[in-house]
Amino acid sequence: MKKDIHPEYQECKVTCACGNTFTTCSTVKEIRVGVCSQCHPFYTGKRGRILSEAGRLEKFQKKYKGVNYGQKTDV
Repeated sequence: MKKDIHPEYQECKVTCACGNTFTTCSTVKEIRVGVCSQCHPFYTGKRGRILSEAGRLEKFQKKYKGVNYGQKTDV
C-alpha cells in the first residue's frame, strides 16, 4: 500500500435523531443518522414513524391524478 494516501481510521461517535448515541470506528469523527437499532421498527417491534407516513402514496396519486407528463398513452 502507498503511504500517506489513506484516511485515518479512528473511533467516531454516532448520534441518532431519537437521542441514542454509540461509538464505532470510521474515517470521520462524527456521524448523524435518522434511524438506529433503538428506534427502528424492525428491531423494536413497534410501528413508530411508519404510521405517520401512511397514505403518502395515495395522497400523491390523488393530487396529481390526470396530469400528463409527456408519457405516451394507449389509444
